[in-house]
Amino acid sequence: MKIYQVSGLGANGNAFRNLRLADGFEQVYIPWLKPEKNETLAHYTERLINTINPTEDFLLMGLSFGGIIVQEMNRFIHPKHTFLISTVKNRRELPNLLKFSASTNAHKAIPMSFLTSDRAFSYMMLRKLYYTEKDKSNIDDIFEFKDKDYLSWSIHKIVNWEHSTAYQEENVTHIHGTKDIVFPINNIQNAIRVEGGTHIMVMQKPKIISEEINKVLNLL
Repeated sequence: MKIYQVSGLGANGNAFRNLRLADGFEQVYIPWLKPEKNETLAHYTERLINTINPTEDFLLMGLSFGGIIVQEMNRFIHPKHTFLISTVKNRRELPNLLKFSASTNAHKAIPMSFLTSDRAFSYMMLRKLYYTEKDKSNIDDIFEFKDKDYLSWSIHKIVNWEHSTAYQEENVTHIHGTKDIVFPINNIQNAIRVEGGTHIMVMQKPKIISEEINKVLNLL
């Protein structure tokens, strides 16, 4: 059975490469697309769904912003199970800083040239924020999608995202780290807690994450 995966902001499928999942499950990465002008999140998600074959059983897995995306996919398709890693399930789980930015548009003041610079994006935004010294060499082959229009659009959608009341996902497993500084654990409800897990624990603690995922896969 295929597990369609959507990674975090600007990241590619290598973010999932350390996972060791149960036999019989194939990991299929869905790459980011460049947003159309004034595109809604729902329409963007519908375009990503074109990668998925809905005539066969499948699962979804989303990391960070990818977690928001796969929840939006649940509007249109019906996976057997959805895995959420280091993400949020509704607006209540967003940190206050992002809620404040939504009301003030503070995030629009961030120059995209800062985020798209190799040094700014890879070193300042990621190495200093998430990684320890031993992890730094793994970053450049993961965070590769740095198109300024995509980043600006994505940040705006994250800050303003609210789970629609028009549908409700079923069969969801949320895995979240206790040291996640992007989406703090204090805001997160009904999740499997990974002690010491950071926002990119899927890379740093793949054995634990894989074990939690496999507990569900072995029941399917």
